[in-house]
Amino acid sequence: MTNPILIVNELGVLARRNGSVRKVLDGISLQVGEGEIAGLVGESGSGKSMLGSAIGGLLPRGCEAHAGEILWRGQNLMGAGEAVLSALRGSQIAYVFQEPMTALNPTLRVGRQLVDVIRRHAQPDAAAAKALALGLLADVRIEAPHDVFEAWPHQLSGGMRQRVLIAMAFSCKPALIVADEPTTALDVTVQAQVLSLLLTLARERSTAVLLISHDIGVIRRACETVYVMYAGRIVERGRTAAVLDAPQHPYTRALLDGLPGRFQPKTRLNALPAGGPAASGCAFRSRCASAFDRCGEVPPLADLASAGAAACWLNQPASVEGASA
Repeated sequence: MTNPILIVNELGVLARRNGSVRKVLDGISLQVGEGEIAGLVGESGSGKSMLGSAIGGLLPRGCEAHAGEILWRGQNLMGAGEAVLSALRGSQIAYVFQEPMTALNPTLRVGRQLVDVIRRHAQPDAAAAKALALGLLADVRIEAPHDVFEAWPHQLSGGMRQRVLIAMAFSCKPALIVADEPTTALDVTVQAQVLSLLLTLARERSTAVLLISHDIGVIRRACETVYVMYAGRIVERGRTAAVLDAPQHPYTRALLDGLPGRFQPKTRLNALPAGGPAASGCAFRSRCASAFDRCGEVPPLADLASAGAAACWLNQPASVEGASA
């Protein structure tokens, strides 16, 4: 990777609730380079959105980053105050969230919300900000930009609202967009259109994207590199084609084995067995058909000879011998 703009090193996040403390992210490390489109994939509850929120200092109440570092162009955001983070959000790190109806303010017209972001970070002149906002609405393939500019969020369809959020994300020419499940709330046809639009604009503007999704098909089509998350940890990473064509972690293989496209019609789909993360050792071992004694220890995310990395004892020769003995 050349010129990483975002480096996350051994990030840990704790959630405190009703006197209890729980690790929601544990030792997370990843990098995103300039103009790179990287993917973060895993089941619901794996910690993907929590990681995306942590990058911009948007952790929910009761959660705190307690270990590691988040380096943005060399600056550690873990020690930054809200004034620094607020200045970065929108101007350098932008977000496209999962549900556009809740991401937009229902009490303000669409144009007002776009102009407010632009005037805060990029263009203080009101007339120039409005002109830029209208141009951005046209850039995201909205046929009647003036009508949408004057509309209230509830007057727009889900796909139109998501296009507005994409326009807002690109409005201040950020270096990175964190797209958190940007197509999940849309129907299938609109999903494809919105994803294509987001990626086209990113490539045209050399904007990096961290695409968070549970949809492996989306990750395969869009991303150059992929990080697979399970129970708050990265369990596999590498070039997308290499990871998805020859997965080295049992969890990644299980996700791929459950895809409907791999089965003939009217045949039973493979599904991961029920159950949550194991209390100790490898979090996936209670659901893993290949688990053996050493899985009682937490495996490191170890580099693979074929490139990439996986957190599984089966990838170490001594462990493979022990498993087959």
